[in-house]
Amino acid sequence: MTAALLIWTFTWPPPDPGTIAPADAIVCLGGGMAPDGTLSAPVLTRIDTCVQLYQAGLAPVVVFTGGRVRRGGPDAGRQMARYAASVGLPDDAAIIEGRAHSTLQNALFSYDMIPATDHLIIVTEAFHLPRSYASFKWAAWEAGLPRPRITLAMSEQVRRDADERPNWHILARESLAIWYNLARALVYSAHPDPDVNWLR
Repeated sequence: MTAALLIWTFTWPPPDPGTIAPADAIVCLGGGMAPDGTLSAPVLTRIDTCVQLYQAGLAPVVVFTGGRVRRGGPDAGRQMARYAASVGLPDDAAIIEGRAHSTLQNALFSYDMIPATDHLIIVTEAFHLPRSYASFKWAAWEAGLPRPRITLAMSEQVRRDADERPNWHILARESLAIWYNLARALVYSAHPDPDVNWLR
């Protein structure tokens, strides 16, 4: 119940990108890609938001993080960067992380690639913001980094079905995913493992 209320708290306030302070990097989280590399509509919205934040001068680089759906197929990070280039992001402003298959891995792998981590802007849908915030805070602690400032920027308030109704299923799923995420993070912290495939 607590998790559900937290998600709702993040879901309904309107986005206000004008209040975001400049940061070291913008991180764009993957969230759905077909085996052939076609990105889902919510992911395209996340990318559009990141490009808008970059063009507003809020960070010098954007990290696109997401792995492969199938062995030998394209990785989401690279597909996201390609789309970003098509809507105006300079190639030299993109950092591609192509291994992550979970929010925990998004965080762990992205920190290794970001030149400066004092302040990050994390971009995803509103329902995913609480878990993303916790994951990036946890990953910074695991990496021994100073406590970074993390600003959350929603790409859209709520994911909708084809009939434009809110997708209640994904909101309910996220309420459980937060606790699953926490349990895996605690296990990893107790027994750090260089092979993080089980964090998928």
